[in-house]
Amino acid sequence: MDFQSLEVLEQKIKRLVSTLQALQSENEQLTRKCADGEKTVHKLQQDLERWSASAKENDSLHEEIKSLKREREEIKKRVESLISQIDQLEAKI
Repeated sequence: MDFQSLEVLEQKIKRLVSTLQALQSENEQLTRKCADGEKTVHKLQQDLERWSASAKENDSLHEEIKSLKREREEIKKRVESLISQIDQLEAKI
């Protein structure tokens, strides 16, 4: 091997080392971004679970409100019936 071939080989090795260092740096950056992304996904999953629980609670409250409205209507009808009966008794007196 002559001196010129050795220099060419040395340059190729230097480029390879430089490329390897760049790839390692890029890998570190991507690893950090991936970790950040995983944290974001975890937070979003927690938010989704919280919103899902809130939605279920809202559905439950909505059903309770509907039930209370039905009860209110039933009570209103009964009170109106009692008032009507009282009015009829007063009319007979």
